[in-house]
Parts: sequence; C-alpha cells; structure tokens
Amino acid sequence: MSGREREPANSARAAAQARILDWIEAVLWLALLVVGSTVALAVLRDVESRGRPRGPVAPAPTGLIEAEDLALVAKSRDFSFWLQPSSDFPDGHWSKDGHMFASNTVEGDWVELRLPDREPGRYAIELFLTKAADYGVVAVSVNGAQIAQFDLWTRIGVLPTGALPLGEIALSGHGDVLRLEVVGKNPNASAPHYQFGVDGVRLSAAPPAAAMDDEAGAPGAAPATAESTSSEPERDRAGSDGE
Repeated sequence: MSGREREPANSARAAAQARILDWIEAVLWLALLVVGSTVALAVLRDVESRGRPRGPVAPAPTGLIEAEDLALVAKSRDFSFWLQPSSDFPDGHWSKDGHMFASNTVEGDWVELRLPDREPGRYAIELFLTKAADYGVVAVSVNGAQIAQFDLWTRIGVLPTGALPLGEIALSGHGDVLRLEVVGKNPNASAPHYQFGVDGVRLSAAPPAAAMDDEAGAPGAAPATAESTSSEPERDRAGSDGE
C-alpha cells in the first residue's frame, strides 16, 4: 500500500479511536454523576433524619427486662439479631433508645431467649415489641407453648408497641425460654416482609388463685370499672405513639 493509500486509512482509524474515547469519557462522566447523586442523597437523608424533632429518651418502664440483657439460647439459622439504636426513629420511644432487631429473616425463622431465674410460680407476662412497614407476623411461645401472635406491620414509620399483655404463665423459675418466631406476613408488608424487633419483657407475680377467688366473692366488693381495670401496659403505651 502506497503512502497516499495509507494516509486515509490512518485518518479513519484515528477518527474511530477518537469516537471510542469520547464514548468512554461520556460513560465515565455519567457514572460519576450517578455516584455523586447517590452519595449526596444519602447525606441529605442523614441530615434530614438528624434534624427531625425528637423528645427525650423515655426511661425504661418499671420492671422491664431489656431484650439485650436476655441470654440468647438458639436461633433457627444464622440471621442477624443485634441491638439497633432507635435514635433515628422519630415516631416513638424505646427503652434505653434501642431494641433487638432481627433482620435477614424469612418465614419460619425464630430466636429463643432465656428468661432470668426467679421463684417458680405463675406470672403475668407483657412483651414490648416494634412495628414497621416491613415487619412480619410473630408468634410468641414460652417453654414450648404458644401464648400469642402479633402482626407487627404498620403503614408508615417505625413504632414501639408499648406493653402487650400476654396473660398468665407458669414458670419453673430456672431455664425458662421465650421464643419469637416469624409465622407469616401482612399482605400489605413491604420487602423484606419478615423482620421484627423486641424491646423487652416484663414479668409480674400473679396473685394466688385462692386469694383472687376470695376477693371476687367478698361481700361489699366494688365492681370493676373501666378506670379501675386500666392496666399499666396501657399507661406505658400512651407515650409510644403506637397504632
């Protein structure tokens, strides 16, 4: 090929290379723009969440056993169960500003926690959980017996449930196990559907059955009223903004 013939070929090759370089440069600029926008949005959301008004951290309800203080007995598999701060949740107050959060969970996952040792007997039990748009339906069991089930979905935000009364249970006083298991999801739940959070549990010694019977049959006993039967769990719930 003569020099005159090679010159147009070299020019065409150079032009093609220049176009390729222009495309590469455009793609790199686009990628930089996307990454920069993502980072800027994350920073903006962080600033927004920090700027939201929050009330003072609520003290722990009387007698509450913090979930983070309960010994982990077992989990169904290796999913995350960790102490998540609630400082970025503007819609309520959690004891000590945090809860134990189960994430990366699927239907059928469960966690077992050992209740503190105490005198054997019957106890009234209350559970303090968390609700959110991507939380599941959780069954609660003590020593293998299911005693309650809660749909922890809520339309928006992340909310503390306040005290959830579960009735009375018999405890051996040593080695009693509380189990939380994801058994389903609300049809409106957002992905990943099956998460849950637990703030704590409260146990109160139940009065002996005989004493309750005597009191119920005592002459002149005042009838129960809505005000007199208003439970402490409801008082705890009042500051929680739960649904």
